[in-house]
Amino acid sequence: MKRKPPIIVTKRDGTLERFRPAKLANCLARAMEQRQFDPKLAEPLVRAVALHLREWGEARPPSTGYIHRCVCAVLKQTGLSDIADDLAVQRRLRAIKRRKIRVLDNESKNPRGREWRKADVVEMLQNQYGLRHGVCRFLAGQVESQVFALNYRRVRTAFLAELVRSEVLAWGLADEQALSVDDPAVVPPVATREPERPKQK
Repeated sequence: MKRKPPIIVTKRDGTLERFRPAKLANCLARAMEQRQFDPKLAEPLVRAVALHLREWGEARPPSTGYIHRCVCAVLKQTGLSDIADDLAVQRRLRAIKRRKIRVLDNESKNPRGREWRKADVVEMLQNQYGLRHGVCRFLAGQVESQVFALNYRRVRTAFLAELVRSEVLAWGLADEQALSVDDPAVVPPVATREPERPKQK
């Protein structure tokens, strides 16, 4: 039996990636559980979205934004508008958090640094650890969640490299001895939190 070609999507940063139904299903299942719905409902909804993407006829692959709108449309058509609203809010908040974070590099002449891009973390993982792209995307998401939780506005590349290294070790994808102190990724963590503005009386 001939295997169907993978569905390719365009990420927000312009990179191309394989559409992963399991990833979308897990995201929907978590959102449904929070609203006390059966998470098993996620599977048929994802299949419907995947079937629609199979019919894509344009030269440029569909964007993740388009897929998000498709998912929300399917949710609303099946009486799950609350979950669609939750996903839309989460997407907006994630975009806002990304815009607020600046990455500082000691070698850069730009004192403001550069915008946060998860794709940069993916590239770091691929270049330094030689991991598969899908694994790198997953680990980059884990690292991004950590940065968001720390609520830092400015993150140095040295600190980011240490977060990446720790995540790789945590998942057993590298050996501690293999990552010696001579490894350029193993550097003292440095990060800065933007000073809080004084409260007005």
